[in-house]
Amino acid sequence: MRRGSAGAAGAALAAMVAAGAARASSGLDSPEIGVLQLGRGGAWVARADDPLAAYFNPAGLAAQRSSAHGGVHLMHLGQCFTRLGPDGRPVPPSYTTAIPAPGSEGGPDPEVCAEGGLFPNPQVAGTLRVSDALAVGVAVLGPHGVGTRKWPESLPYTHPSFGPMTQPSPQRYLLTSLDAVIVTPTLSVGFTPAEGISIGAGFLWGVASIDFVNFSEATSAEGGDDFSAHNDLRTRARAADLFIPGFVLGARWAATDRLDLGAWLKWQDAVRAKTDLMIESRYWTPAGLKNEAPCRGESPGCNVTDEKGAGYLEMRIPMEAKLGLRYHHPRAGAARPARPSAAGEPRVRDPMVDDVFDVELDFTWAHNSAVDAIEVRFREGIPVRGTVVGTVPPNADVPHRWRDVLGVRLGGDFVVLQDVLALRAGGFFETKGQDDADLNLDFHLGHRIGVGAGVTARVGPVDVSAAFQHTFFGPLDNGGKGRLKAVSGSAPNGYRSVQSVNGGRFESSLDEFGMSGTMRF
Repeated sequence: MRRGSAGAAGAALAAMVAAGAARASSGLDSPEIGVLQLGRGGAWVARADDPLAAYFNPAGLAAQRSSAHGGVHLMHLGQCFTRLGPDGRPVPPSYTTAIPAPGSEGGPDPEVCAEGGLFPNPQVAGTLRVSDALAVGVAVLGPHGVGTRKWPESLPYTHPSFGPMTQPSPQRYLLTSLDAVIVTPTLSVGFTPAEGISIGAGFLWGVASIDFVNFSEATSAEGGDDFSAHNDLRTRARAADLFIPGFVLGARWAATDRLDLGAWLKWQDAVRAKTDLMIESRYWTPAGLKNEAPCRGESPGCNVTDEKGAGYLEMRIPMEAKLGLRYHHPRAGAARPARPSAAGEPRVRDPMVDDVFDVELDFTWAHNSAVDAIEVRFREGIPVRGTVVGTVPPNADVPHRWRDVLGVRLGGDFVVLQDVLALRAGGFFETKGQDDADLNLDFHLGHRIGVGAGVTARVGPVDVSAAFQHTFFGPLDNGGKGRLKAVSGSAPNGYRSVQSVNGGRFESSLDEFGMSGTMRF
């Protein structure tokens, strides 16, 4: 009986998900990061007029001046989960104790929410013109997501007889904390081979570092959860992949003086990372409080397993593609975009000078079905301290069963004062990327609807931009009939818990404010 298997496998799995899926447009990168993009609902692939085009459409670099860009999003992600059993009722932390279930008389609120706070997500980029037809761009940015989340380990409540107490939180087997640093440096080139046509390509060097905590079971039995008798294990997993190569391809065609077409494709290799594990056994007292003296006179750390390079994680990153159609209304007397000026200047386009307004419609696709199962493997025979015969299982693969996501984005700009002030607005919709029965708290894959607005003020050579966007997530709700089971030390159950641990309803919402500056030379 491998009683220590649950914590190791569960946390490593979640670290793997965080390292890989954050780059998929159907994970948290929805739509992409960037202040101009934010204000237009992400409808930007055909416009591509600032240095972030190095990642989002390198063909756009060919029509830009040399420039430098810096921006930041302040993001607030609200998430709540109500765990239910197959009978549709809240799940008690242990079927063997008299602790009241969430939602029952004297018990805690059945809805558990992650802690709030603003998460800063920065971006830097630059464009350098090499010749009239060629430009080079570089961008360093992360996915469009919140890299730090914290869920409660325990919940306060007032016992009818004993007063204020705590009990283990119902979502603990899914997630209690996540701290991720994910960046994607990109080096790209954009080239104009003929009038009105530009193409581009870029090389991605992804880097991911994940620190993740959750709980799992040492053993599993009929009846439901059982934190008592030192059954729960708290596991912390740390994983890093310092080289996740990939590429982006882009194209842009000025089909007429008013109509532009844009296209983009991104491919990136799978995340492959070694994982360090720290497992704490005997974590709770029988009363549901944190066990402050787990060793009972034994040597310090008797319940802590700290194993470097314990496992290996692999997850595929979904390929993504976008196709955009942009109508722009030229200002009277403006030169056709991408045409050299009479003074022999480079082929550049400037919507704040050349256009009265523009409207863009984008269609997006993410190959999420590539993520069917996550491979989680460990060395044989790693002992788990504080358990009788606890070892980590060599195979802890877990299915995720994602599916492809389609999206549509619509947005545009209106130039209020030529070369001075522009307003923008837009929105997007993306289809559901996961069945409700497979919900997890790592990423919310319900359908998404986002609305945003923004402004740009030009002050000399600098464009100062600001934007706000709200994203509505369609709730994932399986009525308590979830399919995800925690890894457990119970060999007769295939090292999985008897009960599902993801039954219930998962809700999210995202508010974000962005500011950026772009200086053109």
